[in-house]
Amino acid sequence: MAGTAEKYDHKTREPYWQAWWKKEGIFRFDPNHPGSLYSIDTPPPTISGNLHLGHAFSYSQAEAVASYFRMKGYNVRYPFGLDNNGLPTEKLTEKEEGLDASQTELASFQQACFRVIEKFAEQYRRFFERLGFRWDLNLEYSTISPEVQRLSQSVFLKLLNEGKIYRKKSPILFCPVCRTSVAQAEVDHKELQGVFYDLVFKTQEGQNVLIATTRPELLPACVAVFVNPSDARYKGLISKQLETPLGKRVQVFADERVLPEKGTGVVMCCTYGDVTDVYWVKVYGLQENIILSERGVFAESADVPLEMRGKSVEEGRKILVDLLKKSGALVSEKPIAHEVGVHERCGTPVEIIPTEQWFVGILDFKDQLIEAADKINWYPSHMKKRYLDWIQGLSWDWCISRGRFFGIPIPVFYCRNCKGLVLPQENELPIDPRLDKTPRSCEKCKVEFGCDFGVDPEASVLDTWFTSALTPQINDQHPLNGRYLSKIYPMSMRPHAHDIIRTWSTYTILMGLFLHNEVPWRDLMISGHVLAKKGEKISKKSGGGKLSPLELAEEYSADALRFVFFGAGLGKDVYFDEEDLQRGRKLVVKIFNAGRFVLQNLRDFDPQVRPSSQLEALDQWILFKTAETAARMAEQLEAYEYGKARQIFEEFFWRDFCDNYLELVKGRVYSQAQSRHSAQYALYHAYLSILKMIAPFLPHVSEEMYHCEVDESCEGRLLSSHDKGYFFKFEQRPSIHLTPWPSEVPEISLAKNMLELGGVLTLRVVREFRVAKTQVVKGERSPFTEMLVLCSDEEKKILEPFTQDIKNFSKVESLRLVNNDTTQVCQNNNQLVVLLLSKEEEPAKQL
Repeated sequence: MAGTAEKYDHKTREPYWQAWWKKEGIFRFDPNHPGSLYSIDTPPPTISGNLHLGHAFSYSQAEAVASYFRMKGYNVRYPFGLDNNGLPTEKLTEKEEGLDASQTELASFQQACFRVIEKFAEQYRRFFERLGFRWDLNLEYSTISPEVQRLSQSVFLKLLNEGKIYRKKSPILFCPVCRTSVAQAEVDHKELQGVFYDLVFKTQEGQNVLIATTRPELLPACVAVFVNPSDARYKGLISKQLETPLGKRVQVFADERVLPEKGTGVVMCCTYGDVTDVYWVKVYGLQENIILSERGVFAESADVPLEMRGKSVEEGRKILVDLLKKSGALVSEKPIAHEVGVHERCGTPVEIIPTEQWFVGILDFKDQLIEAADKINWYPSHMKKRYLDWIQGLSWDWCISRGRFFGIPIPVFYCRNCKGLVLPQENELPIDPRLDKTPRSCEKCKVEFGCDFGVDPEASVLDTWFTSALTPQINDQHPLNGRYLSKIYPMSMRPHAHDIIRTWSTYTILMGLFLHNEVPWRDLMISGHVLAKKGEKISKKSGGGKLSPLELAEEYSADALRFVFFGAGLGKDVYFDEEDLQRGRKLVVKIFNAGRFVLQNLRDFDPQVRPSSQLEALDQWILFKTAETAARMAEQLEAYEYGKARQIFEEFFWRDFCDNYLELVKGRVYSQAQSRHSAQYALYHAYLSILKMIAPFLPHVSEEMYHCEVDESCEGRLLSSHDKGYFFKFEQRPSIHLTPWPSEVPEISLAKNMLELGGVLTLRVVREFRVAKTQVVKGERSPFTEMLVLCSDEEKKILEPFTQDIKNFSKVESLRLVNNDTTQVCQNNNQLVVLLLSKEEEPAKQL
């Protein structure tokens, strides 16, 4: 469908180009492309709810980089993936289908999950398509697909056989709401309001010892008391026993981990309140007393007061506080704000409960993970320290088992006779042990399924990060890779936000070392978050209020919305400001209007005909500035500094091209002089370069103008279609996005320093003229018939080639360059005198 317009209508033109790109496969990966491979390990969005502004924000930035490298001649492999297994998708299914996974037959619940996945997957595809994303949907992968399940289970078995994965009963982080174990990397630390409760413990002599705690409900699990060995107040207590308010006797130990200034300086060790408790139990050989069940409620234990049994943590706390008040053992309550570890998925404080779980031995590989950091280029570089700090601070192995229902099953059976592992064969993968009915025998004791003992299936699924850590391998094995099959690893670049350095970066690097002894990518591009207001990241949970990306794209244009996203610095969070959308829309409109002026004045110009004489100085200047801008932008984009690249473009486009060059060159463009051909040549190449430079950021309007031509039947209107266009006709590339990045035009003959300074001096004269004219008259016609420019002899030589364009712009009858000895000037009412600043002042300051 061709467009005809005096104004750019994004509501019709953006969907038009999106549909055409998709139909023609403009961005399809071609394994036989001659360019060097540039592969991107795209973050697969998690299917856990509706997409929001944060997705559009982070994916736009990576997408601009992909577009740039495509224009630089690389064979860009930019895939689309969906992370659709594990707890997030499971929770979404429960919400969408009105189900409780724990109360639904497993196969039926999995079928419900697949229905929800397909529904939201289509929504996700439409979302990104409407915003103009240019990735190859043919390379789409799903983390719950049979192929990916097979890969994940195969890697699990490989690492299990190599001893890098193990199973044991151990204190693990547990979310009582999601009812699953969580890894250290899935715990956020947030400041929450709490209470310090002062509890009375008693010595054998009957003396009171106050212990301050924020977890009084764990008192039944108290197995010891600790003080700091240097705390003079309590040295007499060390090695003695204290009686808890519940009548249990526990020993007092000394440990430097106790902070004397915190609370009362006496700490009870409960199994388990925090990681320090875990440490103390291990180091001092303390007996565990577990009072929380794997469902996150208080157990039916003799140590637990009857009223608390079966209650949640919050309920149990209230019950025990009331009991302690009645007994007089609770003497004071002090409100505090303290840091609490919460599950990143739901915000619930995590508990520590010993259970049988599967682990990856990450702690044994901390040194290798630290060394790997130096083999990756970090953008921005300071994010490397964030990664190193995380690795150095690891205190838990990676728990990879999740007690949930929808995910990639852990491919293990257990022999009921010897309790040993029974593993499936590689050709059986993928397999769900919970649903598998294949007869099996234990190699150790030869007992077959169906006999007296048989086998039991592993009920847990893999942590979704286990599969996400394999995205380079998933990409490496994609069937559409052609000659690059199994040759993509390591990939060129991964983009993602700074909050998942501790998870996705860390785990993928670990898997790369395990499987390839090599880091997974060359470059790591770390973005920030878009914030709705101070400190609030826009997420599926927080939403974005009225900030719906699709609604904003409909109102302002997808290009204007994308413009906003490139204002953020690499790795930095940014507040979303709708005023920036106005700036983005203004830029889109200006590109269209500038293009209309250019196209209307190129109707009789053939860019294939080389200039018969040297280009005018002003035309050489704009071509020089264009090439310089493209080179500066390229330098920033090579370093993934998309925000700086956008800023460089804006400064050039608004000031140099629109405000100055187009105004100065109109006199020659409208004339029939020979110099008109020079202006047309410069307009063609400068504006085409502008479309190329802005194409990674604003894909729609740049494509529109590349395919535009003047509607000869209606003056002032433009026609646009995929098979039309003035630039399309001569460049012979189907899309602006498949044209090469701008390079220097060979017709620049003047020395670059002469062009640079000549442009600076010319714009100085123009600015002074504009100021003087504004002060004297508001009309278009100038009251001056002559302009005198006072300058040095050297400045005369530099300015001379630009004088005709200055004269045309100012509409004076004569323009003279006069030596800056003002005694030679006799000024009259029709004469404007412009005094240039000293050459010693920098050009930037002059402007």
